[in-house]
Amino acid sequence: MTNKKVFDKCLEKGITMAFAESMTGGLLTYEMVKNPNASKVVIGSVISYQRQIKEQLLFVDSKIIDDYSIVSKEVSKQMALGIFKQTQADLCISITGNAGPTYEKDTEKLEAFITVLYQQKYLDLHLDFTKQDREKNIKDSIDFIYQKVYQIIS
Repeated sequence: MTNKKVFDKCLEKGITMAFAESMTGGLLTYEMVKNPNASKVVIGSVISYQRQIKEQLLFVDSKIIDDYSIVSKEVSKQMALGIFKQTQADLCISITGNAGPTYEKDTEKLEAFITVLYQQKYLDLHLDFTKQDREKNIKDSIDFIYQKVYQIIS
């Protein structure tokens, strides 16, 4: 499983992680904290399901949300920077999206925007979902993220 490989690689290299999750509701973080010694890797996580949490805890600019929508690359990037500011983790991952079957205000697609902030570099990722299957879309997002993160840290 790629998530276990990511955990082991982070543990081996001394890489710390922090998460700013919306669409995945904490499941991205759970994949790391279910491992023994998780506290050596995971610094923290914010599940920012509502707009005010994104603004208050992750410092997402309300104008960015208004201009681009809460499901956007711009919001994801600010979420990653916000969790970095809160934790100073080596590797910060954020995700915002529509997993279905409903859509966030001012959006009309099933999609996810992901940002990985590592070594002062941003990697912006995007997923389009083809099925109205919320659980599958969330699981696919988590698998995709950990595959990308493994490539980055290896």
